[in-house]
Amino acid sequence: MDFTGDGQKGRAVLVQNKDDEADLYIYLSKDEAASESVLALAEMKKGVAFSGAMWGQLPSLDINGKGSLLIKSGNESIGRDRWTQSLTVVYRNKEFLIGGIAYTARDTLDPKGGGSCDLNLLSGKGLRNGKPVEAKLTPIKLADWSDEKLPKECQF
Repeated sequence: MDFTGDGQKGRAVLVQNKDDEADLYIYLSKDEAASESVLALAEMKKGVAFSGAMWGQLPSLDINGKGSLLIKSGNESIGRDRWTQSLTVVYRNKEFLIGGIAYTARDTLDPKGGGSCDLNLLSGKGLRNGKPVEAKLTPIKLADWSDEKLPKECQF
């Protein structure tokens, strides 16, 4: 995908590590003038997503309609606490940022447990359980991301 908007294709790779997590590697074009793109590692984030060993726990990458990278993870297979998370990664001012977070949680034994959020960290607007919220949200540097950075609007 074209992360930087310069017409050059980059690449994102998600690799499972030995700690039940996945590491993200982002490569950008090194030479804009070359006829063939030469990619160089631009960012590496260890433990960007949970990565279990079975169906319903494997993370993935996708691209949204605006051309931003999505890092998807979750647990839809084990235990009563099920969840999904999608982090939207954007490239702004030569930095990779978490610009959006979508999170759902549910308890398989308590129908009233859990909730959902969809936050745009760039605008500070979003939804919590389907209702509009505005908060003092700001993008999070990809390098600084951890589960502890999940905004309170997405904690259930």
